[in-house]
This record gives sequence, C-alpha cells and structure tokens, in this order.
Amino acid sequence: MKSTFSLLLLSLLTTATLTTATLDPCTTNTKGKCPSSLNCSASKESTDIQAAECSHNTRTSETQTFAVFTTDHTYDSSNGAPYGTCKAYTCTAPTSDEMESDSDCWTFFWNDNGESSGVGTGCIKDPDTGECGCEDSDGTFVAGSDSCT
Repeated sequence: MKSTFSLLLLSLLTTATLTTATLDPCTTNTKGKCPSSLNCSASKESTDIQAAECSHNTRTSETQTFAVFTTDHTYDSSNGAPYGTCKAYTCTAPTSDEMESDSDCWTFFWNDNGESSGVGTGCIKDPDTGECGCEDSDGTFVAGSDSCT
C-alpha cells in the first residue's frame, strides 16, 4: 500500500497533467501493441496518468488521431492502475500492419484502426478512493460522472 504522501503526490501529478485534457473518448483501441514506427512526433506527452485518462481524453489543440500509452509498473498497486505515459498524436494513425507486440503498450484510436471497439480501459478512477468518474478540462475530478466538460 502506498503512503499517504505518495498518493497525494500522484493525485497532484495526475491533476496537473490533465489541465489541458478534453473529454472525448477514443472509438477503438489495441491492447498489447505499439506502432512499429511513427510518421510524426507526439503533440503532447503526459506522464503518471491512468490508461483510462489516455483513452477518454484528447490532449491536443488539433484533431487527435491516436495516443500511445506505455505502462509504468511503479504504480501497479495504485487505484486506477495501470498508470504510465500517454503520448498524443495528430498525424495519420498507424494501421494494424504498422503495429508490433508490446505487453506494456496500449494504443487508442479516434478512428476505426484499433482491434477492439470503445475505450477498453473502463472508467477513470479517483486515485485515492478508486471511485469511477471523469475529469473536467481544468483537472477537477467529478466522482460518479461520465459527462465532464
């Protein structure tokens, strides 16, 4: 179990990271695969966030096409795990032929390129209580809601 200080720090990092996120869930996802190569650089990189935050929120001012989440196993026992790094892209999303296996990777698409429909992650969880909810674009967690702004 994490100490209160660690959970508070993780909560603060999560809130600070999401300040520019907008609720707009991905339409498809591919778990266990990353793009084998990329045709652009990430438009935005967010660290120490839940995979669910990466799949539920767009993070760029331009149209986001896909996001690549890489698990950080430091937080495996925390509420809302997996946590890791989310890199958001605005270029052409990779096709299934352009993906390679990686058990720590999860790719979210805002098109039909993913192997599975929907977000795949379940809800965003409060890091302290584990309660489902969502976060407004200012980073405020709204417990029990799925309609944040």
